[in-house]
Amino acid sequence: MYLKRISGENFRVFGPKDKAAHLDLEFAPGLNVLVGENDTGKTSVIDAIRHILLTTSYEFLRIQEQDFHIEGSSRADMLWLQAEFRDLSTEQRATVLEWLTYSDDGGDPYLVVHVRAKIGKPIGRNRGNVITSFMSGEGGSGIEIGSAVRDLIRATYLRPLRDAEAELRAGRQSRLSQILQAHKKIDGQDIDDFDRDDPSKVPATLVGFMQQAQHRISSSEVIKAVQEEVNDKHLARVSFSGDQLSSRIGISSKMSLLQILEKLELSLLPPSSVSELEQCARGLGYNNVLFMSAELVLLSEGEELALLLIEEPEAHIHPQLQGRVLDLFREHAERKEHPVQVLISTHSPTLASAAPVESTILMVKGKPYPLRKGLTKLKDEDYAYLQRFLDATKANLFFARSVVIVEGPAEAILLPTLAAQCGLSFSEYGVSIVNVGTVGLFRYARILQRENGDVLPLPVACITDRDIVPNHIDYVERPAKKRRFEDQFTTAQKEEHVSRKEKRAEGGSTKVFVSDCWTLEYDLAHSGCARLMHDAVALSVKAGDDGYLSAAEIEAELKLATDRWDKYTTSKTPSHLIAADIYKPLSEKDASKAVTAQFCAYLLKTGKYGEGKALQDSLPAYLKRALLYVTSDRLTAAQPPAPAGPAAPAAGATAK
Repeated sequence: MYLKRISGENFRVFGPKDKAAHLDLEFAPGLNVLVGENDTGKTSVIDAIRHILLTTSYEFLRIQEQDFHIEGSSRADMLWLQAEFRDLSTEQRATVLEWLTYSDDGGDPYLVVHVRAKIGKPIGRNRGNVITSFMSGEGGSGIEIGSAVRDLIRATYLRPLRDAEAELRAGRQSRLSQILQAHKKIDGQDIDDFDRDDPSKVPATLVGFMQQAQHRISSSEVIKAVQEEVNDKHLARVSFSGDQLSSRIGISSKMSLLQILEKLELSLLPPSSVSELEQCARGLGYNNVLFMSAELVLLSEGEELALLLIEEPEAHIHPQLQGRVLDLFREHAERKEHPVQVLISTHSPTLASAAPVESTILMVKGKPYPLRKGLTKLKDEDYAYLQRFLDATKANLFFARSVVIVEGPAEAILLPTLAAQCGLSFSEYGVSIVNVGTVGLFRYARILQRENGDVLPLPVACITDRDIVPNHIDYVERPAKKRRFEDQFTTAQKEEHVSRKEKRAEGGSTKVFVSDCWTLEYDLAHSGCARLMHDAVALSVKAGDDGYLSAAEIEAELKLATDRWDKYTTSKTPSHLIAADIYKPLSEKDASKAVTAQFCAYLLKTGKYGEGKALQDSLPAYLKRALLYVTSDRLTAAQPPAPAGPAAPAAGATAK
């Protein structure tokens, strides 16, 4: 049995169905990973499940007034939540037979649990009294849910920022005692098989062990001496005739199995360099792993619903260990016998990148978008590619408000600083920049595109080069197999070339921005940023592959660069020829694009190359549109700003 679907209306971030703001999420039987920025509904999904199922920790949980959805200044007075369970075994169906729902198509019967809550009249000082009912059947059309159902579908829940060490400590109703009580091998351990006629015989049960231990402790000369002294010298002197007070030193006055289990604790052994006899506390992270491992033991052995809900499993765990923990979850989720359905919510790019893409559920503004096959525009080969190359750096796109996808490290280095200087800080607007390389851009672009045409309120800008060499470039060899010159295209062919690049990745809120002329660096050199690129390339040539210059070296090289720039100005060199000269060292590998981007960022921060709106207006038109698209309001960002016209000045334009 597994949880197939959770749905509901007016619960927290999820609104009414008639406005398409409701919750409707289908889960995979195995691993499910909820990702997204804060306040997108990840915890609300998990709490909705907890309210329907209850949990194995028997925590107190009830729907309260603050759980009702608020829209504007109005709070809903009714909400409902519904869970659908499929693939029940024959034994499970027999247990909940009277609550089952039967399909019209003759399919296997399934279980539906429907929770409805409404705010009643205020009682005393309380603002409102929440009345809750638990019914079976679609829409709550069946009979009231009984205790057999509630016991069968309890989930295991691990709260965020949990104190794992405290959870596994001995004590009344400890978590470890609950895990041990539920284990299938606990049967018969409550029998006292201690042979009092032959105390040396080893018992086979836990209660027998404890009775034998009690016998041996009581037989100890030290214990007997202290016990006799208390009884004979003290209690006897304060006892009344016929009511003799007497005591016994032992482990416990009772030897029930539950009391024995509550005295046990689970803890990690010390490192191999420390003796087991010495106390040595292990860190929070490893204790967190121990706690999750203990819960998996319980889920893997029971016949009830094996559903593990974990918020932020990465708590206190370093990245390498996070990957191993996720592998453990996957192993249990993919088991043939007693598989565990795992639902985790995370803010960790490490976990998000380690999880299969098809197991990921992206939460955006209170709406879930599963990335399973058939729901996105990703092809089978795209899933395989992304599973190999989606690392922690690229997975930050799942936690962004907007995404910029670029084809190389130069763009990834330069654009955040350039945007900040333009007054469009990526950090302020929650923009993630993802460098995917030239062959991966179109695969990554399809992650956030829906097969059904839904548009995510999450702008994605793919920035790519036009890759048409301008005619006046004389340092690129003709003919070229991989490079094609402008005069080899008709106007219609150029438009088709650009359109093909756009259509290959565009869809929904994903837009492609193709450079106006050739490449990012050339277009910057051919725009109002020519002086910036001129100086940055000069520094890059001087620095070489190391990419380092001292402050004195930078100052000296910039002075030489100023002299060369002044010659352009004096001779009134056309801007397209200046751009060609600036770009030549990059084209011929005399300067690194990544190092040039580093120096561009360095120079921009000096404030001497423009800022704010003035710097925006000096950018190539396509780049300006891209930056404005990802930093505009997400509700109105379905379309990019209108094109501002071609960025390239006429061939006769001159440097200023």
